Amino acid sequence: MKKTIISIVAVFTAITMSAQTVNVHFKNGQTIRFNSSNVDHVDFSEKAPDPTVSAGAVVDLGLSVYWCSCNVGAESPEEYGDYFAWGETKPKSSYTKDTYSYYDSNTAQYMDIGDDICGTEFDAATVNLGSDWRMPTKTEMLELVEKCSWEWTQLSGVNGFKVTGTNGNSIFLPANGYILNETHKNPEWTFYPTGSISMSLGAAYRSAEMLYLQGSSTPTTLNVNSYGSAIEYGVTIRPVTTNPNAEGGPVDHSQDYLVTDKISAAFTGGAYTSVNGKISGGSQLNVKFTNGSTETVTLVGIQLVDGSTSEAGNNGLDSEVEVPAGESKEYTVTVGWAGITSPIIRFTYRFNKKKYTVEGTWDL
Repeated sequence: MKKTIISIVAVFTAITMSAQTVNVHFKNGQTIRFNSSNVDHVDFSEKAPDPTVSAGAVVDLGLSVYWCSCNVGAESPEEYGDYFAWGETKPKSSYTKDTYSYYDSNTAQYMDIGDDICGTEFDAATVNLGSDWRMPTKTEMLELVEKCSWEWTQLSGVNGFKVTGTNGNSIFLPANGYILNETHKNPEWTFYPTGSISMSLGAAYRSAEMLYLQGSSTPTTLNVNSYGSAIEYGVTIRPVTTNPNAEGGPVDHSQDYLVTDKISAAFTGGAYTSVNGKISGGSQLNVKFTNGSTETVTLVGIQLVDGSTSEAGNNGLDSEVEVPAGESKEYTVTVGWAGITSPIIRFTYRFNKKKYTVEGTWDL
């Protein structure tokens, strides 16, 4: 030990005498440089504490995004946090199809709120934590599974996985189970949803892509899949945020308003009947999306919303459509069989790698 200390002192003395630069090289590839003439002394301490010890910390795992150290609603990494049904942004006491905001019991089908809700008004992470945070995509969840090491362990007496990234940093994912009705089920199982959706089982069984593990089994890519029965269940969310060092760097949205302020939505007429102030089911309403900006935007969704109940219909757009600067797109939407009291047309579009919505109200 004495020889090691003497060697370190000797090396540092040599560096100082030659007025060179001190280079500190980290495992993640980062290098910090110091002018040796400004360095007073060098010492060594215990390993820095694991980044998961502080609530809400941004953790760099060496991946394309940064992961949060805690679940949404949690104050420490081992806490479950709040439980959410997919697409809902508030926790509740009971999780069933009947209480799920986006299930139509009349048609026995799930409503279409988009194929990717990351960063939208349906993203519980974004709504509760702010625009810097969002749910992970399926691709990002797969990256967490494929590029990190997973160890079944305990933190403060709570079972879960320590997930260690390529740079040695780690997060703790508590085994959280899910809530069905009012009962917490399978607390030794691990459920973490993504903002991505799967239509593999058909419209009647819309299902979220999520990380799903039973017990302590180390995950594989097969554990990130769609589970139709879980979409209305209450599950916890581990959010992500932008990694400024990822390829392409962060996207600047500070000037997006110059485009978004020029986007509009409107009803333009249609073939409809109205009884006691309610537009009858089967009515055809014409709508228009107008891009009054100087940039091209991409239209990704059209929904008819009842302003009196906030219920939204399925996405009426079959595929994404580019709308060049100064142009409009017109569509016809059909009112559901139950009719609609306060029609609102909601268009979802993408600009500068971010989704936005614009709405028009019925005033005809």
